[in-house]
Amino acid sequence: MDANAWLSAPSRARTDSTLAEVNGRLAAGGLSVSREDARMLAGRRNEALAETGRVEFGPPAIVAVAEAVATSPCLAQDSLAQDLAELQDAFYAVRDELPADVPDAEIAEALRGCLDAWGDAGEVASLPAEEVMRHSEEYARAAEAEDACEYRIVDDEGRAYAFDPDAWDCDEQADGWDGERWGDDWDD
Repeated sequence: MDANAWLSAPSRARTDSTLAEVNGRLAAGGLSVSREDARMLAGRRNEALAETGRVEFGPPAIVAVAEAVATSPCLAQDSLAQDLAELQDAFYAVRDELPADVPDAEIAEALRGCLDAWGDAGEVASLPAEEVMRHSEEYARAAEAEDACEYRIVDDEGRAYAFDPDAWDCDEQADGWDGERWGDDWDD
């Protein structure tokens, strides 16, 4: 057995298991990919990972993407492989822009929302990461909370207090102890 055959044997087995897993996810929408399509998707995956300088542990992203988009009305069997390849490329581009704590399923959900909104996987692949992630409910909720210029403090009893820094008036002095003003003894 030459070195290339030995190195490609695990790759073929991995492609076959990925094919079965992807087809299992796509079955919900009555879709499937062929072995050739799976090889093409694996090649595109390797290219995308090399482009972004990433390593992927665990199941390939195409599994999460396939599960998210399986029932999308925008997918058709005749263009499925190319659409999945575009969505997979978009997944890795978006993943490269986001923090590691954003789950793959959330990115896949956002891709599904974009696909349903735009209707074309190629268009989705050309969108910036922030535009794609607006279609994830969880990500949008977290971004909205981050943008809400509000400080929240929770005391030991679990009571929450919210302070809006825009409403603070920095020109006022606070009362000090025993009623004296903080600035009263400034010259002493």
